[in-house]
Amino acid sequence: MKHKQIIGIVLVRNEDIFLKRAIRNISEFCDKIIITDHESEDKTPEIARNLAKNDSRISYKRIAHPKESHEVIEQFAGTDTWIFAVDGDEIYDPEGLMRFRKTLIAGSYDNAWCIKGNVLNCTSIDYTGKTARGYLSPPTRSMTKLFNFSIINRWTDCPQRIHAGNLEFKKHIAEPLTLELFKTVPWENADFRCIHTAFMQRSSLEKRTLTNSRPNPSETLSAAKARNNKAYIRFIRKYLKSFVRLDWKNKKYKDGPLVEKDISVFLL
Repeated sequence: MKHKQIIGIVLVRNEDIFLKRAIRNISEFCDKIIITDHESEDKTPEIARNLAKNDSRISYKRIAHPKESHEVIEQFAGTDTWIFAVDGDEIYDPEGLMRFRKTLIAGSYDNAWCIKGNVLNCTSIDYTGKTARGYLSPPTRSMTKLFNFSIINRWTDCPQRIHAGNLEFKKHIAEPLTLELFKTVPWENADFRCIHTAFMQRSSLEKRTLTNSRPNPSETLSAAKARNNKAYIRFIRKYLKSFVRLDWKNKKYKDGPLVEKDISVFLL
């Protein structure tokens, strides 16, 4: 019987506030973790290097472009590998992940291409009370990213890790199945769940903004290119919308009521 493996691919840029906990919470779920750091200027490189130094399963790679975060996982296409994409603002339930790992490795989800779990998009965390306020999926969309690379032949030319690009499934895969667990499993009963700190300060270098959301690495590069080319309308559309809460994160991750949840298991 083939041995399944779970590879964590982490793309970060200035994430020194939550990075250590984000990695620690997935460390037992993953067989290997690759941290790709897109030119961080805060304490992210120091934290990532220390994590790699103290755990042989973790590796650190400094990258000049977000596309390199995908290039390091292209080799796993066609192998019995689940690719788990994690960002520096995503903190998973470590106990839930260990229960989920058993069913994943046992083959319960072998027919799925992508699995999406439960998310709480946080606006604040009370560390004393061990609670968080935010917006749940559903009704917001899920942003968890777990992919079954055993059913693809290749996935190349992505602008950043597991985004777009050239994806080719094996011939027997007619309709790739996405399992949206968050639509059928309540937050309290979910094993595959994440607190997403997208609306909180993520770097010690950041200043407080109206929304605290920020573009992802590829969006940051695209905005900079537009500004350098004096394409100011495109620059505003790509970057400045976040300051007036018109960016896609505010639209997709702030749906439904603002709720408060116990997150004590996330902070162990």
